[in-house]
Amino acid sequence: MDTLLSQPETNQKILRLARMRGSSRLLLSAATLAALTVTRPTTSTTAVAPSHVAFITAVSSPRPHVSSHRPPKQRRAHPTSNHDVPSTSPPDVLCLGETLWDSLPSGMYLGGAPTNVAVHLASLLRRRDRGRGSGGVAVVTCLGDDALGREARRRLEWRGVRMDYVQFHGEWETGMAIATIDQNGDAVYEFNTPAAWDGLDMNEPLVSNLLRSHENDSTSTRVYIMGTIAARLQFEHGATSASTLTAVRNNAPEGSVVLDVNLRSPWYNPRHVLELARGECSSSKDAKKLALLKLNEEELVVLEDWCGFKAECSDENGLTGTMLKNRMKQLASSLNSLRICVTRGANGAALWCDGASDSNDDVFHENTGYSMESSGDCDTVGAGDAFLAALVNSLFILDEDPGVALARACALGGYVAGCRGATPSHEDAPVELRRIFQHATVH
Repeated sequence: MDTLLSQPETNQKILRLARMRGSSRLLLSAATLAALTVTRPTTSTTAVAPSHVAFITAVSSPRPHVSSHRPPKQRRAHPTSNHDVPSTSPPDVLCLGETLWDSLPSGMYLGGAPTNVAVHLASLLRRRDRGRGSGGVAVVTCLGDDALGREARRRLEWRGVRMDYVQFHGEWETGMAIATIDQNGDAVYEFNTPAAWDGLDMNEPLVSNLLRSHENDSTSTRVYIMGTIAARLQFEHGATSASTLTAVRNNAPEGSVVLDVNLRSPWYNPRHVLELARGECSSSKDAKKLALLKLNEEELVVLEDWCGFKAECSDENGLTGTMLKNRMKQLASSLNSLRICVTRGANGAALWCDGASDSNDDVFHENTGYSMESSGDCDTVGAGDAFLAALVNSLFILDEDPGVALARACALGGYVAGCRGATPSHEDAPVELRRIFQHATVH
C-alpha cells in the first residue's frame, strides 16, 4: 500500500475558485481536502468521493511515480496554460483529448479525433449563430512548446476553435501520427510516444468550467466530448491525460458527457475504457449517465465481449433491425449511457435512445448513409469525427429529433469520407449533402 497524494496546487486552485464564486456548497472543507489524500493500492485508480462535493473528487489525480530510469531529483515539466484566462462565457462544447499532426502520403494534416470534432463543430455553430454570438466550441488539449504546436494553435484559431483551455508542455513534443493508407482508404497509425497530448492536466480554466457547470447557469458548458485514445498511457512516463479525462467524466453534470470509443491497438486499456463509460461513484446507482456512447461495428463486438455479452448474430443480420437494436440497448444499459450510436462505414449508422422519463418507449433509428463521387485521391480519415460533430450539434445544441440528427451526421461523415484529410471546408461539399448537414429541413 502506498500513500498517493493529490496535487496540492490543484486543491488550492479549487478552493480559491469556490470561494470567489461565493457558493457555500462549493467550498471544500478541511475534511474534504484530507479525503483527497488517500491510501490505496498502487494498481488502483478509483477515486474516493466525499458525498457533499461529489463533482470534485477526481479533479486532482494521483501523482504518478517517477520512472526508475530518471535521476531522483528530475521532475516532469508540467504543462503551462494559455495565459489568457477566458473572460467570455464558457463554450457550449468542450472537446478533450489529443491534438496531433497526421502525416499522410499526401501531406501533413492537423488532426486528433477530439480536435477534428471541434473544427467541424466550430463551422456548424458559426452557421447557427449568424452573428448572434455564443460560447462556441473549445478544445482542451496539450501541445508541445515547439513550432508544430504553435502552428496547430494558429490553424485552430483560424478555423474558429477557442483556445482558452489549451496547454503547452515544456518537455514533450507536439503529437505526430504517421499514417499508412490501405487500399480501402483506411489509415493505420504509428504515434510518437510520449507526446504532449499525453500530459493534459486538470488546470485552473478546466476546474473553473466544471465548478460553473454545477451552478445551474444557462451559459455553462452543455456538452463534454472525449475519446478513449488520449488515455492510452495511463500513468506511464508520468502521463496525466487519463486521470484528467476520468476527472471530467465523473464530475461533469449528468448526461453531459459524450464518449467516443476509439480502440487503436495497443493503445487502450479495457478496464479504463469501461470506467470512462460507466463512471466512478460510490455505487453504480449514483454514477452519472453518459449523454452518448459512439463506437463502430468492430468496437461493438469488442465491448460486448468485455461486458460478458455474446452477440445473437455475428454476421450482417446482427448489424441491422431489431437484432441490432437489442444489442445496442443491452450495451447502453451495461455502460450507463442514455444513447448509443454504432457506425457501419459505407453502410451508414444506427442510433438508439433511452425512452423519456414519462415513457418506457425507447427510440431506434437507422440510416444507410450518403456518399459522393471522388477523384480517388481521398481517404476516410476524420469521417467518424465529422459524423460525431454533426450528431452532437443536432441532438444537444439544436435539440432535434434523433432521426434527423442521424441523417445530418451521415451526410457530413459521407462528405468527409470522400475527401482528402479530416477537416475539409463544409462549403466545398456537394449541394445535396450540404443541405442535409447544414440544417435545411430533413425528411
